[in-house]
Amino acid sequence: MNILILGGNGFIGRRAAAILRERGHEVVAAGRKECNYLHLDETAVRALLRGKDVVVNAVGVMSRHADILEQVHHRAPEQLAQWAEQEGVSRWVQLSALGADAQSGIAFVGSKGRGDRAVYASGVQVSIARPSVVYGRGGVSCELFILLAKLPLLAMPAGGRFDVQPVHVAEVAEGLANLAENPAEHGTVINMTGGRALTLADYFNTLRATLHKKPPQKMIALPLSWIKPLLPLANIVSNGVLSPGSIALLEQGSCADNGAFASLLGREPLSPEEFADTP
Repeated sequence: MNILILGGNGFIGRRAAAILRERGHEVVAAGRKECNYLHLDETAVRALLRGKDVVVNAVGVMSRHADILEQVHHRAPEQLAQWAEQEGVSRWVQLSALGADAQSGIAFVGSKGRGDRAVYASGVQVSIARPSVVYGRGGVSCELFILLAKLPLLAMPAGGRFDVQPVHVAEVAEGLANLAENPAEHGTVINMTGGRALTLADYFNTLRATLHKKPPQKMIALPLSWIKPLLPLANIVSNGVLSPGSIALLEQGSCADNGAFASLLGREPLSPEEFADTP
């Protein structure tokens, strides 16, 4: 097949591109230079779309600016999927996020949910992948977590008692490749979660034990009432990584049944204890 991966040079997209090439497909990996989601060039984008069987949208950003999130996660995919349908593309694989909800007041998952809804209505056959917290060396949030896990003492909101179900980047990429290869029912949603749910504090200690070979951290629990007034400033400094929205996401949790994901992979997803042994 001829496959276009938007965000094909990114953290997840480049891994999906490599898998699909190994399987014998013709893959075009388009980065920001070829397809800038903030400033779409219709002529250039239509040329990319022309002759493709499948498009994988693996573009995503963290930003403190809600309008950038809306453009990258909603308006650009909406326009791109419409052009894809007009250019004869038959299928679209959408990399979204666990908890994506068009009605959410949290800018990140709200924009993701509106993007999912828009591509679903575009006329192409759509499959949607929604990963939880993604582990993988080189990922911004992952490298931050690994660094924090190395500290012997850590102060965290609510003592890190937030439920997460981390998933390995290699399995997310493999899942995207499998969705690109195998037509699914229109609107199929795959929650991509790992082999075990745990608290964020336990996740840090798992990384600490497996990667750093160190005993458990001492954890200081900071009341959320102390943290939340500081979040607007933290949002600016971290460009959205630490923000009112990110804390709200932690509070609502990032866990889901992984049965459909396991079926897609043909095996159970890795648990956090197994991450350290997987590149």
